[in-house]
Amino acid sequence: MLKINIPSVKVFVVILIAVVFAVAEKRFSIYPYEVDRNYEYLFDNTNATVTHLALRGGKFTLPKRDDVNRSTFLELNVNTTFMGEYLQPGVEVGIGDSTITQYFEHGAKGIRYINISSLSYGGGEEVSLDGKHTSINDQSVRLIDFKNPDIKNLKIFVLAPHPDDAEIAAYGLYSDNKNSYIVTVSAGDAGEYKYDEIYENKAQHYLKKGEIRTWNSIAVPLLGGVKPEQAINLGFFDGTIRRMFKNKARPVSAIFTNSSDINTYRKMNVSSLSAGLSGGADWNSLVENLRYLLLAIKPDLIVAPYPLLDSHDDHKFSSVALFEAIKKADIRAGHLYLYSNHFSLNDYFPYGKEGGAISLPPNFGSEIYFDSVYSHPLSLYKQKEKVFALEAMNDLRLDTEWRFFKGSVKNLLRNSKNIILGEENSYYKRSIRSNELFFVVDIINVYDEGVLSSLIGEL
Repeated sequence: MLKINIPSVKVFVVILIAVVFAVAEKRFSIYPYEVDRNYEYLFDNTNATVTHLALRGGKFTLPKRDDVNRSTFLELNVNTTFMGEYLQPGVEVGIGDSTITQYFEHGAKGIRYINISSLSYGGGEEVSLDGKHTSINDQSVRLIDFKNPDIKNLKIFVLAPHPDDAEIAAYGLYSDNKNSYIVTVSAGDAGEYKYDEIYENKAQHYLKKGEIRTWNSIAVPLLGGVKPEQAINLGFFDGTIRRMFKNKARPVSAIFTNSSDINTYRKMNVSSLSAGLSGGADWNSLVENLRYLLLAIKPDLIVAPYPLLDSHDDHKFSSVALFEAIKKADIRAGHLYLYSNHFSLNDYFPYGKEGGAISLPPNFGSEIYFDSVYSHPLSLYKQKEKVFALEAMNDLRLDTEWRFFKGSVKNLLRNSKNIILGEENSYYKRSIRSNELFFVVDIINVYDEGVLSSLIGEL
């Protein structure tokens, strides 16, 4: 007969409870703010149409609309359940047979914005909300509807500070357009010492890393239908854009290779546009090269990082250079579609699992400037295509240590720990979603110093 040792059971229960609370505490630590606060957004000065609706029994009916080119958000008061403290909470939204899921912070309470843009509707349909570790009370809700242009036939200029930024932020957008140009600022020749199992010499390692990533920036857009003629790398050095800004006429050297030759990576371009590139590794040359490309390409829509909302210096200052170039080129028509690959408040955003929707990010009190919001839908097929585009970027793959047994075990343990604690934070998790999100600013407003200051923030 099996005998149960009661003290042993008690010890096990105590340990289990301690582990559960430790996991919960660790998961909460990834949010640098109180998760029971309302997100705060003002829509008065945007092109949004706001409709008040009644949510009853987790359902409401959509109003009629006359234009399919819209991005739509539901302002909803949510309250996660006890299990939502430990398991990822969210809301599944359904219209007919179509569903999307919007995820929140563990323990989230208060106003959140549910992005339903990826669900096709013409109006009059019933929408159902099903809370996942989230309770949804009957309430008055607001439907925020932004009118967008049809981007399929527009000429698009995508500014990527590094190889892979265009794919992370806008692969769906640029691959759904027949006239996209990818302009990458740097070779991506700094960062992690990733291939140390192959290169013992650091300078050789980072030179090769820059060459591979420059090639990635030119070749990978082919997966999205962008020909190498329309993909160009300016060859500036990774991690040096802020330094260039601080002393605008002074050339800088690469961080790890000490190269100051702008042609170290620029010579790898195959586009005829590269013949017009000029200058050295300095700020004034960066602005002039962007001005030249803007005038040569004549885009209708410019995709770039939102400096205020992106914590990476290369991202911030690449857009600051872009804004200067726009003014020097005297471009006043068109739109900026601004993204954040390193959200300034929390680099874990967007939250939750792959395939979930990206919506308006956490914001408390400070006003984010935008004239509109654009949510580009990604079908399941397009999400799979985006996986391969990211996987084709060498720097987003596993470290080469996985090729060796010890390294494989190390990777397994590290990845398992990150998943259990909610700290898994790869671009595959954060950017393979049912949409890509952009804050839209009319280019003419960049000439307003107040607006420009709002976009850039403190440098």
